[in-house]
Amino acid sequence: MKTSAIVLAAGKGTRMKSELPKVLHPVCEKPMILHIIDKLDAIGVQDVIAVVGHKAEKVKEVVGLRVKYAEQTEQKGTGHAVMQAVPYLNEEGHTIIITGDTPLIQEKTLLSLIENHTQANNDGTVLITKFNDPTGYGRIIRNSSEEVVEIVEEKDANEEQKKIKEVNTGIFCFKNKALIDGLPLLNNNNVQNEYYLTDMVSIFNKQGKKFGSYLLSDNEQVMGVNDREQLAQAEYIMKKYNSVSVKDKEVEKFS
Repeated sequence: MKTSAIVLAAGKGTRMKSELPKVLHPVCEKPMILHIIDKLDAIGVQDVIAVVGHKAEKVKEVVGLRVKYAEQTEQKGTGHAVMQAVPYLNEEGHTIIITGDTPLIQEKTLLSLIENHTQANNDGTVLITKFNDPTGYGRIIRNSSEEVVEIVEEKDANEEQKKIKEVNTGIFCFKNKALIDGLPLLNNNNVQNEYYLTDMVSIFNKQGKKFGSYLLSDNEQVMGVNDREQLAQAEYIMKKYNSVSVKDKEVEKFS
């Protein structure tokens, strides 16, 4: 079944203190968004849609014809961004949604997410991880049966919810039909007045649809890059990953 991907790349990235769009900042001499597109290509994603906004022409200039483009002219949240890409989706198939500032994500993780999603026959699946300090991340809310029933953004979370260490990575896989049907039900009744993609979890639960999760133990892979310090940290981690990868290939070569 066809797998598409939506890369969210419309943000300004003001904390970078740069005129360059956030997703074009390089990690190991390659713009962050190209790391992600390369990995999506490598796992066989047939269609990639980049949602662009801030300095869209600059992003298009760098990425070129490798993807289709959807424009988000107003920054109204992740759900609103995904809405802009819907015209490119067929009702059949699945779609990965990933933010353009997570260049450390590994191909095997994306493949495992898709495999978990399809084998469980979920309508939607969120990639989750755990942090000792989960500040800034949306918290995973489970019911008594340990099913994911809601994702609460940091700014909307109460004190008890803020203690939860299990968090949303911002990476999802959806059945296209369920995604297309659910997006119009999003609202912006929250502190940010934005349309959160994470609200799809509670929408699906109310509709009786199946929403699952896949736990990633290596939380370094899903570190978002929002400022210069995190950019330097991502560069360090990527070099470490690349070093391990080279050693693995050497073992394969001489074994």
